[in-house]
Amino acid sequence: MNFFTRFTFILAYTFCLWPVVCKGQQYNRIHADFSVKVKNASGGQSLTMGQVFYDRNNKQLIYYVTFPEKVTWVTSDTLVYQIKDDKLISKTATFSMAEFTVFHLALNSHLPDFGLKNTRYTANDVKREGDLVITTWAPPEKAREKLGNILVSVKNKQLFGVIFQDPQGVIIRKQFFENYLLINGLAFPGKIIEINISNGIESYQITSYKNVVVDEMENDSKYFYNTSGLHL
Repeated sequence: MNFFTRFTFILAYTFCLWPVVCKGQQYNRIHADFSVKVKNASGGQSLTMGQVFYDRNNKQLIYYVTFPEKVTWVTSDTLVYQIKDDKLISKTATFSMAEFTVFHLALNSHLPDFGLKNTRYTANDVKREGDLVITTWAPPEKAREKLGNILVSVKNKQLFGVIFQDPQGVIIRKQFFENYLLINGLAFPGKIIEINISNGIESYQITSYKNVVVDEMENDSKYFYNTSGLHL
């Protein structure tokens, strides 16, 4: 499973049922150099590098991958496109995932609560542990057979960690947000560490961002990919 497919699956598991109401938008665009290092449960490792562009107005999330091979991933509305050498390799239907990425949450100032304040999850417990403020978010009662709680920790008013539980309270995934960068007043994590747990076995993904640019007026073509002419 490539990094993009895996990322899409994770988002779908958590958020596909819950609408988001965007409020307080302050920024419109963000792009960055990225690298994704994955170590799976069997010991296999992979590295993916490139650039990512996101404009919250057209909600296209575009990854221009340069390593290990040149390929472009585009999410637009409810479709994911894989493009190589200007040819469509695959087109997959999905839910609209752009609103649940770190890019959209940061641009809309929703990162500290992981965007959960604008979903049907409810905050049912808040506590302090040292310099962390930890909020437990519970899914709607009708969904509790399939979804568990999400614990969100904030440090110095910035998102620090997110823990996902299954309906029985077992931890199935952890995320840690580190090395925050401040760009034009926007705080953005320079590193995201993700730990997925299945049957007690852990796999790891470390995503790093650098050269982050916010609200640039150039490179318009990088923020929008015309998918209308793409056919398998």
